[in-house]
Amino acid sequence: MTSYVPTAAQISTVILGLGFFFITRVMAKKKSTYPPEVPSLLPWFGSAFGFVSGPSGFLALCYAKFGPVFKILLGGRNIIVVSTAEAVHNALFTDYRVLTNRAEHYDHFHAVCNDTSLYPTIFDTFSHKLFPVLDRRLSKRALDSVTTDFAETVFRRLKLQSMGEPVSLRRSLTEPVYVAVTAIFLGSKFSPDSYEDWFDFWTTLPLRLVGRPFWSFPSTRARGRLLDHITTCLQAASPDNDDDKLAGDFSKAIRENNIPWEAASPAVLAVMLALHTNLFNNLFWLFSWLLADPRAFSSLRDEIDKGVRKEFGNLQSFISEASPRRLDSATFALLNSAILEATRLTTLQNGVRLAESDFQLKDGETTIPVRKGEYVLLYPRPAQQNDASYPDPQKFVLDRFLQSEYQSELTPTSGKPYFAFGAGKHVCKGRYLAMFEIKVLTILYLSLFDVTPIPLDSQSLKWEPPQFSPQSIGTTHPTHDVFVKLRPRVTL
Repeated sequence: MTSYVPTAAQISTVILGLGFFFITRVMAKKKSTYPPEVPSLLPWFGSAFGFVSGPSGFLALCYAKFGPVFKILLGGRNIIVVSTAEAVHNALFTDYRVLTNRAEHYDHFHAVCNDTSLYPTIFDTFSHKLFPVLDRRLSKRALDSVTTDFAETVFRRLKLQSMGEPVSLRRSLTEPVYVAVTAIFLGSKFSPDSYEDWFDFWTTLPLRLVGRPFWSFPSTRARGRLLDHITTCLQAASPDNDDDKLAGDFSKAIRENNIPWEAASPAVLAVMLALHTNLFNNLFWLFSWLLADPRAFSSLRDEIDKGVRKEFGNLQSFISEASPRRLDSATFALLNSAILEATRLTTLQNGVRLAESDFQLKDGETTIPVRKGEYVLLYPRPAQQNDASYPDPQKFVLDRFLQSEYQSELTPTSGKPYFAFGAGKHVCKGRYLAMFEIKVLTILYLSLFDVTPIPLDSQSLKWEPPQFSPQSIGTTHPTHDVFVKLRPRVTL
C-alpha cells in the first residue's frame, strides 16, 4: 500500500479554507456595510495570514463569498478590492493626486532594497528620472531604434539549448529574453551570466511582495550581486555610445541629478522587475497551453512559417531584420491573438492605490465610497474571465482576439474588459516592447525546435499543464516547472 503525504501547499490550502469558513460563520451576524467587510478575529492583523498564505486563492474565496467589491483588513491597512470592469477602469483613470500608487511602489522597493531610508530617493529616481527615459525610448515610434540586435541575441541564446535532453521550459524561454532585453537596459558591460542570480532572486519575488517571512540566503546574495552588476554597468555607460542604449540615458540622468548609486541601482532593478516578471509568466503559460493543444500549436506554427517567408523571405533575414513595426502586421495576427489571450488568462491584480482624499469610485450605476487613507486593490481577473464578454472564459482560445480586419496589435481588446497592460495613467510603459519580445521568442522557438513536453507521471497518456499556484501575485505562477525535449527543426 502506498502512503500519502500531503504537501505544504495542500496543508496551507486546507488551513486557509477552514479558517475562512470558521471566521465567516462566527462573524455572520455582523452589521452589514458597503463595501461588505471580510470578517476577521484579529484586530490590526485582520486577514493578513490568509492573504499571505495564498494571495490569489484568498481573493478568489472572498470574491465568491462577498461579490465583486469587498473590504479586507491586512496589517493595519483597510483595502477595498474592486473587480468589475467599470470600477477597475475608473480607478486606473482616477487622478494620481486622489489615488496614488506611491505605497505600491514602496512595497516593491522592499523587494529590491532593505534600507527604508532610501525609499523616497528610489521613488523619485524611479518615477521622475527613469520613467521619462522609458516613455521616450520605449514609445511605439522609437522602439525600433533600441531593438536592432534583439532577435540576433535571442537566436544566439536559443542555439545554446541542449538537444534531446530534458530542459526546463521556463528557463529555455526566459533566459534568451532576459539576456536580450537586459542588454538594452544595462548596456555594453552587461553580463549574460547574471541570469542565474536573476532567476534565484525572481523565484522568491511572490514571497517578498506579500511580506511573507522566508529565509533564502542564496536569493538575498543573488540580489546583492545583481545590484553590484547594475552599478558597474551604469557607471561605465555613456549616452554617446550606441551600444549602451538605455543604459547611457539612465547613467546620464543619474549623474545629472546627483543620485547616489545605492538608490539608483535598486531603482533600475525595480524597472527590470516591472519589465520581466509578468512577461516571464506569460511566456511560460503561452507555451504550456500551446503544448496542451496540438491543433493550436500546429495552426500557430503554420502561420509563423508562412509569415516569415512572406515578410522576410527566410528565417535568417528575420533574425537580422525583425522590428516591432514589421511584426505588428496582419501576417502574424494569430500570434498576436495568442499573446493577448495568454495575458488575459494570467492577469490577477493591477496593483494597489492609496486614497489621498475621500472620493466616490464610480462602478456602473453605483458608487463605492473610499475614504482618505484607505487602499484600493485592483482585481480584474473576474472581469477578464466573465463569460458575458469571453465565452468559455477559462479556456485558452487561440483565435479569440482574431479580427476580420487587422488594425494594430492591441486594438482587438478595445471595448472588452482587458487590463493586462493597465490603462489610463497607469498604462504599462513597456507594453510595445513586451509584445515584440514575445513575438520574436515565439517565432524563433517554434521555427528552430520541435518541442515535446515530458509528463510528470511516466504512466500518463496525455500531457497537462501545471496548475496555478495559490501563492501567485500580479500574474499567475505555476505550481511547478515543465520539462521538454527539443529537437532541431531547421539548421542555421
